[in-house]
Amino acid sequence: MFHQLLKLVQKERGDQGETRLRQKKAGLLSWFIRKASSENFISNHEKRIKKLEELKLEIQKCKIERDELSRILDLYVNDGLNYRLSVELPMLKSQHEMRTMDMHKMTNWISDAMEKYKELTQENNSYHIRNFHLLNECNELKKNVRILMNENRKLLVEQTELQASCEIRMGKRFCEEASKTIYTADIESLCPVTFE
Repeated sequence: MFHQLLKLVQKERGDQGETRLRQKKAGLLSWFIRKASSENFISNHEKRIKKLEELKLEIQKCKIERDELSRILDLYVNDGLNYRLSVELPMLKSQHEMRTMDMHKMTNWISDAMEKYKELTQENNSYHIRNFHLLNECNELKKNVRILMNENRKLLVEQTELQASCEIRMGKRFCEEASKTIYTADIESLCPVTFE
């Protein structure tokens, strides 16, 4: 086919003679090359077609596997859903009930703890007030004790001074009496007077 086209083109140009022999040789060579390249092209084309058919088969296998897996998945989902509804749902309900009971216990415990906390804070406040009053009384008593101790010290000092002064007075009086008795005894011994 290409060869016939080549002849037509050569006729239009008017190529004849020697050039024609060369062209024949060149044409045969190019014909072989073209034939080899067309065979290459055909073999490449056939390889591609085979590859395409293999890919189509792979795609078809994948579609079949996908359909089978979707059927299995549908069965599993339905079975899993039924299992969940029959087994897991009551378990979840009981867990939920236990948790709500725990929550109620926790809230009751917290409210009891809050009440106990309020009672303890009130009791602590009353102890604080009582302690404050007792501390004030204790401070007043300490102050009074200090005052009384100072007064007692003063009284002791006065008492010791009084005792010392009393002892001095008594000592003087005793000395005076002793001196009088000694004087009168001396006088009597010196001048014996008889009054009859």
